[in-house]
Amino acid sequence: MSDPTAVANALLVEMGQVKGQLTAMTALLQQNHLATQTRIEDLSKSVGVQFDDVKSRLTTLEANERGTAIRAAGTGALAGAIVAAGIAAMRGLGH
Repeated sequence: MSDPTAVANALLVEMGQVKGQLTAMTALLQQNHLATQTRIEDLSKSVGVQFDDVKSRLTTLEANERGTAIRAAGTGALAGAIVAAGIAAMRGLGH
């Protein structure tokens, strides 16, 4: 038969190797988790910046659109007044 002390020592060595491998795997998993979390945070910040930029551009476009609509309405009203004055002048001259 084998020496029980030698078997126990071999078993302890094997268990030590397994424990070392598990410790290394745990450390790698923690590092991967941290790296993944960092990537998620960076992506979140990037998307937030892009969203804010799009929101700012949309606000500018909306403001410009309001100004354009007001100018168009004013121009239309002025053109209508000119036509009405022209018609009134023509009637006044007897045409």
